[in-house]
Amino acid sequence: MRLRLRLLWVLLRSLWCARLRVLDESVVPFTVLPNDVDVSKLTDDRYVAIADLGRMDLALRNGFGPILLRHRLAPMATVAAIRFRHPLRLFQRYRLRTKVLWWDDKTFYIRQVFERAGRTQATAYVCATFLGQHGPVAPATLLAHIGQPAQPPPVTGLVAHLEAFASLIRAEQVDDDRARTPLTQPD
Repeated sequence: MRLRLRLLWVLLRSLWCARLRVLDESVVPFTVLPNDVDVSKLTDDRYVAIADLGRMDLALRNGFGPILLRHRLAPMATVAAIRFRHPLRLFQRYRLRTKVLWWDDKTFYIRQVFERAGRTQATAYVCATFLGQHGPVAPATLLAHIGQPAQPPPVTGLVAHLEAFASLIRAEQVDDDRARTPLTQPD
């Protein structure tokens, strides 16, 4: 994460903002700064970095902060897809809305909307997990630690497609790993 001052702002802001439930929406205001733009618009990679901040705000306001520190868990986006609609330009103010849509035994499925003046600028769909020493920690386990319901909402068509997309990517990576053969040393 390259946005250290904004990360600090999100951390401090989460202390005075209202606590959220797991299915509540986090809304964080931002402004496009000079270091966010290529020539005139927010760069594609900056959307990904700012989306990280939105997920961090949601996790902190849900009460995951102490658990992350105590158990040394690392939040990680495993799949991210963004649909860009309208560019965000230098010094424009916008809001990032982040909401958990569903979860399975390893992954939270999240929608993040970049919005300016009520108009969607971009939408990101992210599969995110928390990694512990022995791999991903089940969302139900994390939710139990913070006293929130461990049962996910019903699966929507969008979530089913996102889950299938993530599965296709995992299968492709496994095939790529199998196709690679280690180099052997000549005798």
